Amino acid sequence: MHVRHALALSFLFVAGCGNAASPPPKRPALQAMLDEKKFQPTEMYTGVDTPEDQKLLEGIVNSAIKDVSAFPEPLDKRSVRARLTKMIDDADNYATEDREQVYRYAVRIWRAAGFSEESRLFPVSDEKVLAIP
Repeated sequence: MHVRHALALSFLFVAGCGNAASPPPKRPALQAMLDEKKFQPTEMYTGVDTPEDQKLLEGIVNSAIKDVSAFPEPLDKRSVRARLTKMIDDADNYATEDREQVYRYAVRIWRAAGFSEESRLFPVSDEKVLAIP
């Protein structure tokens, strides 16, 4: 009887907290990237080439982040690399500086997914890709 009483109280407590905080995201580093504003001007990047490109480029990057976030555990490097390669290919027709920003996002997504080794997405090191000229 004591166990049933405890279970009933537990159920009432959980039911009463129906709108409590949702569980943390499975991959918080990727979620943080998803939440950030992208393609913002910096001292070395002037921002997107045209205003129309802002939403399209953000969509390309955010879609890749969402897809990688949805991959099952443990993350498969080949699957993540393939998805990031698609993201890079999807940005192929944008201005050079915007494509370079996409390349930086690719390396950042790779790392946010938890990989510490080189992504091998580019013929140069990830550090070179991340370096701003």
